[in-house]
Amino acid sequence: MKTERQTYRPRNLNTVLLGLVCLAFVVSGIFITHDGPMGWFATLFFGIGLLVSLIQLIPGSTELHLTKDGFETTSLFRKNMTRWTDVDSFKIGYLGPSKTVMFDYIDGHDKHAIGKLIAKWLSGSNGALPMTYGLKATELLQTMNEWKNKYGAQYRQ
Repeated sequence: MKTERQTYRPRNLNTVLLGLVCLAFVVSGIFITHDGPMGWFATLFFGIGLLVSLIQLIPGSTELHLTKDGFETTSLFRKNMTRWTDVDSFKIGYLGPSKTVMFDYIDGHDKHAIGKLIAKWLSGSNGALPMTYGLKATELLQTMNEWKNKYGAQYRQ
């Protein structure tokens, strides 16, 4: 029996551009370190940004996996699985200036209670996908709803 699975990855171009911007600020920070702590702060801050950008380019570090059981997000090699049956609905929302797919858990979902409250207060939803993985937010929303409709009702108790 074939297991249905779909994997999405972000576009590397955006990550490379962010890394280049961070690199430029690291170099600038190094040149002004003799002027005081601001140079060191810039070097450290943008150095961390450069490191994160490089890690995101490693295959497997940042992905979205859709399976019959649910969806799994991987960010900096940390995985988080959410079952389709735990999600009440998906919608379009914003994480800062970026449009993404937000979701709310069913009423009986008791994991991450404090995190869900904070997320709901900040964004109006219990959770969000961290990015759109190279798709438009509307395309990803449609895909998430299709998988939820196909597999969520099938396994609901």
